[in-house]
Order: sequence, then C-alpha cells, then structure tokens
Amino acid sequence: LDSKSPEAKRRAHFAEWATSQENPLLARVMVNRIWQHVFGRGLVATASDFGKAGARPSHPELLDWLASEFMLPVRSNAVAWSVKDTLRLLLYSDAFQRSSRPAAHKADEALLWRFPPRRVEAEVIRDGILLASGKLDTKIGGRSYRIHNVKKTYAQWEVVDNHGPHTWRRMLYQERMRRVDDQIFTAFDFPDCGQVRAKRPVSTTPLQALNLMNSPFVVEQSAFIAARAEKEAGQGTPAVKRCFELLLSREPSAAELKASLAVSKSRGLQFVARALINSNEFAFIP
Repeated sequence: LDSKSPEAKRRAHFAEWATSQENPLLARVMVNRIWQHVFGRGLVATASDFGKAGARPSHPELLDWLASEFMLPVRSNAVAWSVKDTLRLLLYSDAFQRSSRPAAHKADEALLWRFPPRRVEAEVIRDGILLASGKLDTKIGGRSYRIHNVKKTYAQWEVVDNHGPHTWRRMLYQERMRRVDDQIFTAFDFPDCGQVRAKRPVSTTPLQALNLMNSPFVVEQSAFIAARAEKEAGQGTPAVKRCFELLLSREPSAAELKASLAVSKSRGLQFVARALINSNEFAFIP
C-alpha cells in the first residue's frame, strides 16, 4: 500500500492479511488461548510466544486441527472465526468431560487423561454469589459502574463503594483504574488493568478465605441468599436444601443436611450460605 493510503484501507488490508488462510498463526494463537481459558493450560504453555523460544505444543496435531476448524469449519452450523463455536466444541469434548480424580500411576494431566480441577476466575465467584442471591443485574450493555471516587489527581483514586446496589452488575462492567484495589476480588488474582497478561497467576492465600468469610459484600449477599431460600422454600430443612441448590446446584447429603441444620438453628441460615460460598465446590471447577 502507498504510505498515503487512507487509514480505513490500511486497517482493512491488515485485517485481510491477519485472517488469510495462508497465515494460520492468528488462528493457532486464538484457539490456544481459548483452550487455555477452558482447561487452565494451553496446548502451547507459552501463550504469548509461538516462536522458537516458546514451548512446543503438547498436542501439535490437535492444535493444527483446531486452527483449521476455527478458520474453515467443516462441522454443520459452525461459523468461521467464532469464539462461541470453538468454546462449544471444547466444552462438549471428551477431554473436558473427563473425571478430575487423580491417579498415582498416571502421567502429567497435560496428556488429557483427566480434567485438571481449577479455581474459577474472580469475576465468576463474584457474579455467582450475586446470581445465587437473586441480585445480579443481567442487563447487557450500557454504562459501566464504578467503585472508586470521582477523578481528582492520579494519586487520589480510592475505593468508595465496592458492594452497593449500583455494583450488582456483572463484573465485566466494572470500571477499572490502574492501582485501584477493589479490596475483595483482587485477592483472587484479578489483574491490575495496567498489566498485560497472557495468563493470570493462580495463588492461594489466607486473604482469599478472609474476604469470602468476612467482607461486607459476602456478609450482605449471604443474608440475601438466606432470605431468598426461606421465601422460596420455607423454614428449616427446605430452606437449607434451597441454599445448596442456589450455590452448589445440588441437594445436600444426609451428613451435610444435619450439620447445616445445626448451624442454621444456632447461628442463622446466612452462616450456612457463607460456609457454602467458602467451599471448594463453589469456587472450583471439579
């Protein structure tokens, strides 16, 4: 192109070059990142480096096939370059639906003999709590919400309200500022917006448990979950079962029901809800 070509023409030319069938690199990088999002680990471990300095793919033929299917799908009703279609393909795969139970004699889980259990992202934990309480605003689009103060100087950004009703939208819509800690879910490796990460770190710290047990957001939402359970199911055993259904999508076992009823009678149903929020079953994909 001529150096004086219009910007729109230059952008269109770049898009055509990047998505050309003769340039499968973009498709390979994209499907690898989608795989990493679903399984916690990419077919190429170095998601930002597909060059000679990066890791070799654990399943090169699978990576090639996924990239080809992403660009030129042969499956019925599949759409080219569709992230949604690729997610559907992975989530219905045998690899995703395998048991996560470990076995001492088995090799590394990179060989896909089992699904590697992993903690869900900070956004999923927060939105899942709001969904269980019935307070999640599911409206799509519109303005983002902010948890910090009105802009003054760069050094004066601070969190003002990180759990009030105006924040009960998906965390996707939260306005983020660099170096502003939301004081709850940053503990779950929610990245600072000033960072560019191919993959979030996964840490385990006491602060995570403290936030899920004692933060104003969780205390408030636990009370809402308890109130919703009692409103929809009644008092006692039905309410406890409803709490399990709202947070874990199942009924409690006999032992869980007995222990939960004891806690509910002595401390209140909201404490049962807080305990379930702090369970591995709520925060992990098993």
